[in-house]
Order: sequence, then C-alpha cells, then structure tokens
Amino acid sequence: MKISRRVWITAAFATVIVVLGAGIFLLIAPSSSSAATTQLTSTVQEGTVSTSVTSTGNVAPISEANPTFAVSGTVAKIDVAPGDTVKAGQTLATLDATALNATLSTDETTLTYDDTALSEAESAVTTAEDAPSSSSSTQSIDSAQSTVLSAEEKVSSQKEIVTQDQQDVSDAKLTAPIAGLVTAVNGTVGQSSSASSSGSASSTTSGASSTSTSTSGSTSTSTSTGFVTIANVSSMTVSANVAEADLASVTVGQSATVTFPALPGVTATAKVTAIAPTGTTSNSIVTYPTTITLDSIPSGLRLGQTANVSITTKSSASNALYVPASAITTANGTSTVKVVKSGKTSTVTVKLGIVGDQGTQITSGLKDGETVVIGTVSASTGTTGTTGTGATGTGGAAGGGAGGAAGGGAAGGGTAGGGFAGRGGAAGGTAGGGAAGGAAGGAGGAGSVG
Repeated sequence: MKISRRVWITAAFATVIVVLGAGIFLLIAPSSSSAATTQLTSTVQEGTVSTSVTSTGNVAPISEANPTFAVSGTVAKIDVAPGDTVKAGQTLATLDATALNATLSTDETTLTYDDTALSEAESAVTTAEDAPSSSSSTQSIDSAQSTVLSAEEKVSSQKEIVTQDQQDVSDAKLTAPIAGLVTAVNGTVGQSSSASSSGSASSTTSGASSTSTSTSGSTSTSTSTGFVTIANVSSMTVSANVAEADLASVTVGQSATVTFPALPGVTATAKVTAIAPTGTTSNSIVTYPTTITLDSIPSGLRLGQTANVSITTKSSASNALYVPASAITTANGTSTVKVVKSGKTSTVTVKLGIVGDQGTQITSGLKDGETVVIGTVSASTGTTGTTGTGATGTGGAAGGGAGGAAGGGAAGGGTAGGGFAGRGGAAGGTAGGGAAGGAAGGAGGAGSVG
C-alpha cells in the first residue's frame, strides 16, 4: 500500500516539532555543576626530627696487611688459603732456603777464620810488647797493632754479613703481621718470588678508600698487593662517596645507620671516621670518599657487600614537635600554619626548627595533637539530564523514531493508531550533560501496515 503525501508531511512536521522541543529544553535547562572543597589535615606529632645525607658503598675491613717475602727464592710451601683465619706471627708460606743456608754456612766459616786471625794478631802485639825495647821492637809493636785493627774490621764486617744471612734464612718463612682473614694468596708452589724493597709486609688502615694496596715493593707473582692479603675484620667499615653539595654538612664523628640489600631487615649503627681531603670526579660529578665505621658487625655480613648509608647531619631532641612541610606557609620571613579547632580554621604564626626528612620541627606556636591543614581538594558534581521518549503520531503519522527525545531518553516506540512505524528519530540528549544527542532525521525502522 502506498503511503499518502499527507502522511509524509505529518511525519516531517512531527520530527521538526521534536527537534525544536529538544533545542528549547537544552536552552532553558542546561546542566549545572557545583564544586565542593574538602580540607586535608594532619596532626602535630612529637618525636625526633633529623636530616640526613644518603649514599651507597661497600663493606671493607678496618685495615689490611699485604705481607710479601723480603728475600728472593722459590716458593716451597703455602700454608694458608683464602678464607682462613690467621693469628699474628703464624706462618703463611715458605721459600726453599737451601741456597740461603749454604751461604750462611760459608760466611760463618769465614767469620771463624777471621776470629782466629784476630786472635793471632792480638798475640803478636803481646809478643812485640814483651820484647826488649829497641827501635825494631817499636816497629814490630806498631805493625802488630795495625794488623789487629785490620783483623777487627774484618771480623766486624763478617759478623754483619752473617747476621744478614741469618735474617735472610728467617725471611724465607713469611709470617702474618696481623691477625685476620686471608682474602687472597697471590702465588703458587714452585714459582719464584722476588725480594720486596722494604721488608716482609705492608699494612694500610681503611680511611678514605675501601681499597688498600701495598707500596712496599713487589714480587714476581704480585706487583703491589703482597704475596698474601690479610683483612683485619675485628671491625668493618663502609666506604661511601658523598656528593660535594652534601659534604659541607658531613663531619667526622656523626652518627649513621647502615642497611644491607643482601641482609633484609638488618640495620647497623655506625659513625663517620674519615673523610678524604681530595674529591674524585666521575661524569662531571665530584664526590668525596667517606669512611663509616660500624659499631658492631651484623651476623652474615661479608666483605664487599653493598651497603646503604644514611648519615645524620642534624637531629632534634626526642620530644620535638613537628608537622608535614606541606602544612607550613612562609611569606616575608614569617611562617604560618592553619589550625582546625571545633570545626573552625584559624591561622597561627609558628617558629621553625630543623627541616627534617619526615617533617619540619615547630619550636613555638603549636601543641602536640593539634589538627593542621596540609591542603585542599575540590570535587565537581553535575545534574543528570531528563530521559525522554519519542513523540507518538496520530492518524498514521510517524511514531517514535529510533532516536530519543531531548534529554537523552530511550527510543520511543509509539505507532499511529494501528498505522506504521514512522521514520525520523528525534534528537537524543546525553544523560546528565544536556547536549543534543542523536541527529535529527535519523533513519527509523521501516513500518508495515498494522
């Protein structure tokens, strides 16, 4: 059946009416919003306020010794290994002393001959002095005395040689200069070891750097670290690099706390014991090696482990009052805090103390437990739009289109007195927003004869 022209006109007219109604609604009933402001508050706390400088370093011994052989020779025996604990004077390694003992024996024999020659020279002097006085006897005495002096010099020189030989034989046995933990053995049996330039050991105390090196000489197996390295682990330190910007507030004697990533939950107390006089530069950043000595050694702590250090540079009394930094407003040299009491907010002038890591000390103006404002937040609320339905046509006109009426309603579904479903949905609004929703003239469902 054909749809008459009159029906089409009526449907179009109904669509226009719906669109105009939606527009008028949007104009006279716009969405509204309101802002609600809420204060964020905290309370005045009592406790210790402190400020700190943090850094990271590695665990090191309080000192290290790097003993090395004072004579040359072939390593015959090594008595220790890394991880061993040694006492002062304990034998660490031994050289083959065969050649040294042979030299000592030869020089001792020479000393015996020299002693005999000295005795004979002294006897000759006695004999010359007992002879009748004459010019020849005087010459004999002088000659005998000269021989004695020469013999004495030879004996004295040879004694020094023998003493050195004895020392060399003794130095063929390397002993520990300190008690501690063996951390390195830089040689093997059968290797040759060259004599160091200064003696049997070098020792360094942990200060500005956690790495200690020997400057006493060298061996063929280790040029500067010694034949054996012994760490004095009676106390341990952390060598941390402090940035130059923080160094001005760091001094020897300050307290520190140290934590260890490898030992969760373990915290050690410590003190700053040394600060390097010269900084080091890396990536254009200047830092100063700083030594922090642990008050005690936590169980399970090992040399070389990573340590996080917090040096306390300022600290208040344990009963200081403090608030979050966000609660304080400072202008023209005056600091104020907003205090909430009985639902009313007032501004209070305060005096500040230490600006700590967790809060700022208040020396006057506030009491423990008072409520202070630390900020505000705003929340916006909107008016929800009206849900509409499509217009219902009459006499076979278009009913509810696929679109909703103004305000964002659901699609209207009316039909015209048993006629057909109309085309053209009205403008749909957005819920709560009041904006025009669906486009006017949207295609409706195709109708059929009722």
